[in-house]
Amino acid sequence: MRWLHIVLSAVLIIFAALQYNDPDPYFWGPIYGLAALWALLAAWRPALLGGRTAVRLGAVACAVLFLVGFAWLAPTIGRDWLHVEEAREALGYLICAVSTGLALRTGLRRGHADAKAT
Repeated sequence: MRWLHIVLSAVLIIFAALQYNDPDPYFWGPIYGLAALWALLAAWRPALLGGRTAVRLGAVACAVLFLVGFAWLAPTIGRDWLHVEEAREALGYLICAVSTGLALRTGLRRGHADAKAT
């Protein structure tokens, strides 16, 4: 599972770097960067996601906000989604939500495993 989080974080960092020519790079760069941060945390320190309440709640809040962003922009996804910026942004939100959700799942599984060990 660690490799999946490493790959997801690398992809999200590349997405953040590609925002240099976007009309709103100061908005989307940090969004992708935050999702990459959760994936990196799941790869290298999953116990923080499972054990620390503040960290876990922050990840849950981010995942929920990513899903709200996706739901807000989802109606723009149509047959020509590739040429509609809002549709691509909706899919970006969805990618961030899935990545953050997977990071949470890993952290919670790790937290439960650590709790059983003690």
